[in-house]
Amino acid sequence: MNTIIWAEKSYKQLENLIKERKVAILPIGSTEQHGPHLPTGTDHIIAWEVARRVAERTGSLLLPLIPIGFSEDHYPKAGTLTLSAETLRQMIRDIARSLSRNGVKHIVLISGHAGHLSQLSDICYELNVTGELGGTLIHNISPFNLIPIEAYTGILEEEVLMHAEELETSLMLLLRPELVDMAEAVKEIPDFIPKGLNTAAFMEGLRILTTSKFLGRDLKHGVCGDPTLASKEKGEKILELWIKALVEAVENATKT
Repeated sequence: MNTIIWAEKSYKQLENLIKERKVAILPIGSTEQHGPHLPTGTDHIIAWEVARRVAERTGSLLLPLIPIGFSEDHYPKAGTLTLSAETLRQMIRDIARSLSRNGVKHIVLISGHAGHLSQLSDICYELNVTGELGGTLIHNISPFNLIPIEAYTGILEEEVLMHAEELETSLMLLLRPELVDMAEAVKEIPDFIPKGLNTAAFMEGLRILTTSKFLGRDLKHGVCGDPTLASKEKGEKILELWIKALVEAVENATKT
């Protein structure tokens, strides 16, 4: 099945495709520092590639990518662009209203950036609980809120999974290797981040990095993990894990 890209279709084509498919996937990323070895577009590159594969396998319509998210925690390092949390939520609200007016029954947000999942969850809950979209439902279904950290233990070797680390670097070595400079990859795990590939350690690390410490300000290289362990082969395994889980979740969420 070919990916149906919304922006490449005419309005007459979309009239029929929306009635037939009913589901639209909105990829959301960020533009922010990803250490000295990865491009600032890492999260939106991954979001697009993942959403494209999920849309193809589920027969969903693939919406245009949102390449900028909420990334305040990555300043003052160069290259970071951010929306305010309020602007991001309002963008989702406006796009969702447009899709509802078009007759889309299910909107699925797939984010390549874990740092703004709470904002996405907030606006999805608000839109669904108030019924503002009429007969349309919106779902926040992303790898970072779907797949437990323990699922990576057979793939990754690093002690910390947080940012610009083995996971993201492996995915980029698979998807856009020409943009990765492994000669610049550096391990960086500060003492204040708990070690271990488990949900408890991840959640505590996330708490620390959203309260008293911040990736752009308090980490020398802007990395939290060990990208030197990354490989294309690991990227293939991670992508397979993600796509399988996301396809199943999207299909379950959009049955009605």
